Amino acid sequence: MSRYSRPHAALAACAAALTLAAALTGCDALGNLGSPGHYPAATGYTVDGRVTTVVIKAGSGSVDVTAASRSTVAVSQQASYATKPPVAAHTLSGTTLTLSYTCAAELTCGISYTVQVPRGVAVRVSAGTGSITLTSVSGAVSVQTSAGLITAVDLRSAVVSLKSDAGGIIATCSVPPRSLHASTNLGPITLTVPGTVAYKISTHTFVGTSTITVRRSASSPYAITASSDVGSVSVSPG
Repeated sequence: MSRYSRPHAALAACAAALTLAAALTGCDALGNLGSPGHYPAATGYTVDGRVTTVVIKAGSGSVDVTAASRSTVAVSQQASYATKPPVAAHTLSGTTLTLSYTCAAELTCGISYTVQVPRGVAVRVSAGTGSITLTSVSGAVSVQTSAGLITAVDLRSAVVSLKSDAGGIIATCSVPPRSLHASTNLGPITLTVPGTVAYKISTHTFVGTSTITVRRSASSPYAITASSDVGSVSVSPG
């Protein structure tokens, strides 16, 4: 349901989101001033131990996670920096694999991750700036970014949470999700789900429209929540 009765809240949300996006863009621009930047060749490794959850703590850089018929986790990481390279780390605690990195005090520094995981592995991503892409993931999903587009393709997860402060969300589910939550302060949300079932749906936007073309049922075990402060919301069958 669109809430056009809150113009002050809408303007405040828009201003805050635009300020955040501008600030993040400004940081990237400042980091590039006076420095050609360094982009060494990507490095990779394989984690042979049993992994049921992958946690990616990304700052600046894209994240791409693909699930496939495999038994190991394969990681490729591409660093970018102005003067000092980021220090990457990965730890396996029990069956939880955590990928992270630290940077020196400089504006341009980050790592882009390309990760391949076994089917059924849960994926948790927290990022600062950069796009996040999930493909064929079937474990529980939790993604949060400050600025960047979130894209999920062939999503097979029962529980999905996608959040962006500034950036759109596009998700296509191949199986009906039991719980799908998508929210952004600035940007459109486009959700495509199987039309074979009805969904319990709750949507709202301060500035924008909500378009729901899937079957709805207040008692459905399949729940979808979508919220955008500034941007349209669409939930359609695929």
